[in-house]
Amino acid sequence: MNIGYQSNLMRIISQEGVEPAYRRDRFAAGVARLAAIILGITSVIFLLTSFNQPYWQIFTLTFFSAGGFLASLFAATFPEKEAAEKRTYLLAPTLSISAIAFSALIVNVALPLAIILFLVLTLLVTGSLEGQRRDTGISLAFFSALTAVIAGNFLPVSQVRLPQIELFIPVLLGILMMVYIILLMLEVLSATLRIKLLTISLAIAIVPLLVISIINSRFFQDALRNQTNQVLLLAAQQTASKVDSFFEENKQSIASEASLAVFSNYLSLSPLYRPNSTQEVAATLTLRSLSSRQQRFLRSYGLVDAEGKAVLDINPLQIGQDESQNEYFTLPLTTGQVYASPVIFDPRSRNGYIYFSSPVRNQRQQVIGVLRAKFDALILQELLEQEVNLVGIRSYPILLDENYLRLADTLIPNSIYKLVMPLPSDVMGKLIQSNRVPNLPLYEMSTNDVALSAGLENYLNSPFFTAEFHPDDPSHPEIGAITRLKTNPWYVVFVREQTTFAGLVARQGRLSILISTLIAGLVGLIASVVSGSFSRPIVRLQQTAELISSGELDAQAQVETGDEIGKLAQAFNFMTNQLKNLINTLEDRVRERTRELAQQNEALLYRTRQLQTVSDVARGIVSTQKLESLLNQLTILISERFGFYHVGVFLLDEQKEYAVLRAANSEGGKRMLARQHRLKVGQVGIVGYVTGSGEARIATDVGKDAVFFNNPDLPQTRSEMALPLKANNEVIGALDVQSTIPNAFTQEDVELFSILADQIAIAILNNRLYTETLQALEESQRVHRLYLRQEWSKEAGERPVIGYRATPHGLIALEEMREQEISDVLLSGDVIVRPAKESQPAALSVPVRLRGETVGVIHIEDDQIADRVWSEEEIRSIQAVADQVGLALENARLLEKTIRRAERERRVLEITSKIRSTNDPNTMIEIAIQELKRTLNASHAQVIWKDTGEETTPPQQQSNEPSTLQKRNNGSNGSSRKGQV
Repeated sequence: MNIGYQSNLMRIISQEGVEPAYRRDRFAAGVARLAAIILGITSVIFLLTSFNQPYWQIFTLTFFSAGGFLASLFAATFPEKEAAEKRTYLLAPTLSISAIAFSALIVNVALPLAIILFLVLTLLVTGSLEGQRRDTGISLAFFSALTAVIAGNFLPVSQVRLPQIELFIPVLLGILMMVYIILLMLEVLSATLRIKLLTISLAIAIVPLLVISIINSRFFQDALRNQTNQVLLLAAQQTASKVDSFFEENKQSIASEASLAVFSNYLSLSPLYRPNSTQEVAATLTLRSLSSRQQRFLRSYGLVDAEGKAVLDINPLQIGQDESQNEYFTLPLTTGQVYASPVIFDPRSRNGYIYFSSPVRNQRQQVIGVLRAKFDALILQELLEQEVNLVGIRSYPILLDENYLRLADTLIPNSIYKLVMPLPSDVMGKLIQSNRVPNLPLYEMSTNDVALSAGLENYLNSPFFTAEFHPDDPSHPEIGAITRLKTNPWYVVFVREQTTFAGLVARQGRLSILISTLIAGLVGLIASVVSGSFSRPIVRLQQTAELISSGELDAQAQVETGDEIGKLAQAFNFMTNQLKNLINTLEDRVRERTRELAQQNEALLYRTRQLQTVSDVARGIVSTQKLESLLNQLTILISERFGFYHVGVFLLDEQKEYAVLRAANSEGGKRMLARQHRLKVGQVGIVGYVTGSGEARIATDVGKDAVFFNNPDLPQTRSEMALPLKANNEVIGALDVQSTIPNAFTQEDVELFSILADQIAIAILNNRLYTETLQALEESQRVHRLYLRQEWSKEAGERPVIGYRATPHGLIALEEMREQEISDVLLSGDVIVRPAKESQPAALSVPVRLRGETVGVIHIEDDQIADRVWSEEEIRSIQAVADQVGLALENARLLEKTIRRAERERRVLEITSKIRSTNDPNTMIEIAIQELKRTLNASHAQVIWKDTGEETTPPQQQSNEPSTLQKRNNGSNGSSRKGQV
């Protein structure tokens, strides 16, 4: 017996082992196909990129991608079957070499590629290898990933930036992570104990290290960024101070120069004496001498008289010009203060200028003219160019006015006199009109620097921002700081490329990666050794368990240690011995248990058939509505389904004194029905006991409680069961079941048939309620039809018009009924169709019914078609219209009746109110008579008092011809009065 059991078990194990090998091979082939697709797409991308970027790195990546594609394709289409190991040994080195080459030659892809490589190799070796090969593959995957990280960060080769690959790698990593999680959830991948220990050890060691590295890198970046921001802000403030100094110095210079006596002496002369005068020569020489300090950017330096005319100037073309409308003339003349203008643009040359002016006073301190200096606005560009590289290479200042117009730009000089962002057209019109911006086409007036505009708008909250000023070369983003001038509402923006900042951060990141990689490698090596020492005894125990499961029950686990694993081996050996003893006695126990289960199954099948029969009987009896039919069908169904000799149903009479037999299936039972067999409740037989106590009872002719059955109508009865029929906890009858078999009923039968008895009682109660409801409904419908007949008869009697006829000329009222069909429909309530005749057209008479009562007729004639035939659809449509007409007529009648009743109550209320307005009885009577006569439109009204034996006043009467009021005795005796109208 043991040999047969072991051989069967080994055959099952060997058959089950074929499926995992096939599944591993399919998994390895699937991974190879996926790798071939990805590497093929990557090689095409690199090949297309090489046309635009012919770098040696691109060609090298194309070579590695194509080689990886061919190797993966060969692994996917390997000719041998169940070659999972060979596919893995070819695919794993291919993927490792490709990932290391990509990490070494592409910027910022080393870490995500290392994670992808580790996940892919883990998927591959876990799903396609087993045993020690799987553990070794996991370790090699880990060290391959570390090699990719080191190659990407520390190999001395130049790397290229490929934005499309940088975007593709994170997407691939996300997809791979989801696939890995799904495969783990579906248990497609199974990890050994050593893999779990190695993974947990790496996670415990590397995750905190990565967190600390990220925090440290973030802290370093923040500190470096704050330092850079503060340096930029100081540079911006220094540049702003230099621009402020330019304005302050020029204002002071022109103020002191305007106070020279040579200018006031010249302007004090009459215009007739100025030409060729000594004062003019002195003033001209002075202007030339003073203008020599700014010869490069000073475009005009002159003297303007009180009328706004330029009388002297170092630029001969400016002499004689009318400058009276300019602010640099009007403001000093009216306020007496020194003036410095914003940048003003010449609408003809589109050049920008800055004006400084100061009033010229005579000896009485009266303003007699203005000394004015005109500078080319490019002087601002020269001032800012002196600050270039102030805080390191590639650091540039930019000057903007209050409208964000570039007045000077050392970063992109071609952007001078252009707006940061476009302004609304109305604002641009005002600025052009006031010469605050050059008169250029709108599309040439802005550079659309969104980031710079946002930084300026957020200047008060934070003076720092990040922007990209070279959209054609996005590899040089800038960081900047903003500050405002003191002399003008202008902004100085100092920007610096992030290349230096990024280089420092990259060096710090590489250092962190190096430390993390070294620690991860060390931890992985230690974890691999430790996990192997922990898992080795468990693996040997697993191998022993596999031998035992294959049928070698003599195999014993080796107890190597005294710890929990050793105790587990001892328990396993003890369990093996028990299993051997169990198998020796298993066949007898299985045979005995099988016999018991067969008996229980047979009993359950019998009980199931009984329950199904009870359900069928209950479903059959509740479908009958008539009580007698219900009870007869009940007895027949129970007898046929269960094979009982006699089935009877007893119901209590109205006084609940007797249980009366109402239905039976046997011949004897039918004879008992014929003589109206009944039993006293609580006294006669088990039926009497059951109806009196409300408890089921079984009687049999054997046993210690044997009963002698002496009913001559049922001579074959040997056992009987009676169950009470209860509805709402009240006994209404009993179900009597008799069998020819002695001791045929058990307590289980009582429980089973009690369910059926409850269903029968509910069906009887529902039948009674249904019958009572039908009777009440019929009575209600009959009363309502009678009410409708009376009301519509009364309505028809009160109206002189019996109907209406529709003609081409309109509706015609009918006072008599001409068509015989209408009378027939009113009598019968049926639709009458009259075919077309020679003298009569085709007609259709449809009753107008209201809740089953015919209240009218719709009569239709068609004299247009000679052989008109009314279709069934037309008749149904007209009948539907007639039903709606009936409802509408009834609603109209009820509404009219309600209105009349409301009007009558209103009039009664008005009369009552007028009567109650006085306390005099005669006045009350007079008011009542008058109101009734007016309301009823009567010509005569009187009140007659019943004779009470007392003297009364003469009778009064009121009428229209003439109107009088009477009160009189009517000659009758009594103690009460009555009024009559």
